[in-house]
Amino acid sequence: MVMIGISSSPNIDGNVDRMIQYILERSGKQTFFVNLSNLLFSPCRACAHLCAKDNLCKIEDDLKPLYSKIIQADSLILGTPSYFNDTNGFMRVFLERLWSLRHLKFPLQGKPYYVIAVGGIQTPYKAIESVKSRMDAYRASFQGSVAFNSNIIPCFTCGFGTKCSVGASQYVYGEETRKNLEITEESFKKWEDCPETKEKVDMIIRDLS
Repeated sequence: MVMIGISSSPNIDGNVDRMIQYILERSGKQTFFVNLSNLLFSPCRACAHLCAKDNLCKIEDDLKPLYSKIIQADSLILGTPSYFNDTNGFMRVFLERLWSLRHLKFPLQGKPYYVIAVGGIQTPYKAIESVKSRMDAYRASFQGSVAFNSNIIPCFTCGFGTKCSVGASQYVYGEETRKNLEITEESFKKWEDCPETKEKVDMIIRDLS
């Protein structure tokens, strides 16, 4: 039994990575983890005549070795941060590139998968729905999800978080609070410290048992 975890977060070892790895480590299965931000790959090139016969994308990039692993896996975990209340580009392009898996047959039909999403401003339900929408097209079988709002905004690391009047700090905290905002280690909320989120993650682990 093999379970594959796929993260699209460029924040290596951030909340998305750690949540997926936590589930994999406790799944009791053989596992494989990959962070898409470490790979070089492009969008779909619309060369359907090349992938239709065997359902395998022929683009020579870092995604190519993943196709056989994904097809052979017993289940998947797909994790993404929420950008503009949606998935980020790495996840969007990755899901687009799976298009080769819907031609004469559907290699992912019935394959169980879970979705992890982390937002910094809003709870990332729309990011989860975006992943589900694309995976529905491949006839995979949605098993559950975890949506975590970390309240970690880009303003915490950009260097102008307490000064900029157009960024997320203005939206989240308002002008007066933003001016007195102190960015400390405690500002970077971890999913492990949120009992509600941890319970949802543990539910997935129990489901896998």
